Amino acid sequence: MSSFAEEQEPKFDFPVPDDWPPSLALAFAQLMEKALADGFPVVVAVRKDATPEQITGVLEDMRAVVRNAGLVPPTI
Repeated sequence: MSSFAEEQEPKFDFPVPDDWPPSLALAFAQLMEKALADGFPVVVAVRKDATPEQITGVLEDMRAVVRNAGLVPPTI
């Protein structure tokens, strides 16, 4: 008999582009599995045509969300 937690464990499907080699798809799947199991890292998807400035902005926003949520200790 399985526990309630096991029965309620969410399942996720992360499609990858068809042109990705199998090794990249496997690495991505392993990263997602670790992120979901361990609670880290924070993964942010961006469009492939995003500029470096846009990516920097997204990362700054995500760091602020994590920091403001109290998920990281304050820096010394």
